[in-house]
Amino acid sequence: MSVNAKSLLGRNEKLKEDRSLWDGFYQDVVDYMRMSKSSTEEQRVQGTQRHKHYDSTAPHASKTLALIMAETLTSKAVQWFAFKIPESSEFSDLNSEQDVIRWFDDLAKSVMFALQQSNFYVVINEIYEDFNSFATVCLYVEESRLKTKGFNGLNFRALPINSYVFAESESGSVDTVFREFDLSARQLKQRFAEKTLPSVVLKALEKSPDDRFDMLRVIGPTEELGAKVAKKFEYASIDIFKDKSLVLDQRGYFDFPYMVGRWDKASGETRGRGPAMIAMDDIKSLNQLRKLELTGLEKAVNPSILTGEEGFIGNVKLGGNSIVYARDPANVRLLPTELRLDLSSLKAGDLRQGIRDMYLTDQLNLPQTSRMTAVEISQRRGEMERLLGPTIARFESEVLGPMLERAVGIMMRTGAIRPAPEIMSEIETIDIEYVGQLARAQRMSEVQSMQQFVGMLTGWSQIDPEVLQIVDMKAMARIAAPIMGVPKAGMRGAAEVEEKVEAMKAAQAKAAKQQEQAQMAESAGKAAPALKVLQDGASNLSDEDKQALVEQFAG
Repeated sequence: MSVNAKSLLGRNEKLKEDRSLWDGFYQDVVDYMRMSKSSTEEQRVQGTQRHKHYDSTAPHASKTLALIMAETLTSKAVQWFAFKIPESSEFSDLNSEQDVIRWFDDLAKSVMFALQQSNFYVVINEIYEDFNSFATVCLYVEESRLKTKGFNGLNFRALPINSYVFAESESGSVDTVFREFDLSARQLKQRFAEKTLPSVVLKALEKSPDDRFDMLRVIGPTEELGAKVAKKFEYASIDIFKDKSLVLDQRGYFDFPYMVGRWDKASGETRGRGPAMIAMDDIKSLNQLRKLELTGLEKAVNPSILTGEEGFIGNVKLGGNSIVYARDPANVRLLPTELRLDLSSLKAGDLRQGIRDMYLTDQLNLPQTSRMTAVEISQRRGEMERLLGPTIARFESEVLGPMLERAVGIMMRTGAIRPAPEIMSEIETIDIEYVGQLARAQRMSEVQSMQQFVGMLTGWSQIDPEVLQIVDMKAMARIAAPIMGVPKAGMRGAAEVEEKVEAMKAAQAKAAKQQEQAQMAESAGKAAPALKVLQDGASNLSDEDKQALVEQFAG
């Protein structure tokens, strides 16, 4: 099996037809919300742009929600993820081993540092804004293209909504992405071997090296694409020169470099639906209303003038300090303008509130005040969990999780992460645990439930002390620690804890024995005079009876 360029080009066109059903909505988002994004229509002359934006409510709401999600999910200031052995694994007990804890902690810190040194936090903010407006995003992750040995850092890109199409696997996850782009003749020569370039590019290199040519890059399962790359690569990348249906290059990937996320997804659809789709009617209405308002204000400030055919001498100049010459001033008058700003303002207020409600702006936006208590902040985080829980879960599974797996894979293959301890040699997979502000807020209910349960049992223990034996306090402490943000490095491993417990029990037993011996010595000292009198007066008793009496008094 080999690469069939024409088949891949045809597949790309079919997927573009499917996307065309959404292009109208994407264009509306560009026109009314994301004016900085490129159009989904034919490329316009650079520097030109249709002006349809008259109100900033929707763009502001989108940006606010993006900032809130960035702060709570992927804050640059805190460690928002961790790693562990899956609880379902037979080796899950190793999560409490100190060597494993330290290695996972070092792994998380190394990846966090790599993200901080890259453009991740710039790109992810753009992804969040695209996520709540287009409802479909695509993040690309690669190693920085520096020709040095070892790890060169990570590079992230947010793909424009009109530049790619994708296909899902049987499980519903995206495993194939088709991306269209163009390169100049000189860029093609820089990226690909000159012998692979078609004659039209070679001619352009001599006469006009800046002429641009359309390209298609397909990344998907190696076997399905028929790529001639090593079988160790699960995914393959194929670069096709579109005009000639010519394959210029084939490369392999150990893991899928694209992360496609959907806000929400209807059955039978592959693309996402989000708040902008629901709010778009209100957004359009608000913009139209604001446009009419501004037109009405313009007419009120600069009203139309009614005059005869030859009423003015020269051009009419309106404005301050202007002089207007008329042949018959009595025949010149302003046309009256009827403008009900009170009604339009009321309607605009309703539309703005509807947009803010759809974007959860008022519900999620934390006021910038130092008077908010930790409880109030926790309540707001809980509100976000309630309102955006399913969406965040999908974003974590489709974007953040695969991104971290891709980053770890790159760093391990380039030697940026030290090998795992020997006791983890049989571990094949590791889990990602989200420990950011929202993740902790989502799980704080577990800590509160444990506190309430232990408090309840403490009260019940006054009736039956044995009821406390039902609780494994050490296990509960290990559950609560990461939820409350305690660093794993500050926690002892299970073996070390067991040693500490045994040492403590031994010390307690020794102290109890010493105390018992001291008490026996003290009792014996007090009883000695009485025993002597008893022994002297019991000469007629047998030896066994005397000994029994002595032991009785001594005890």
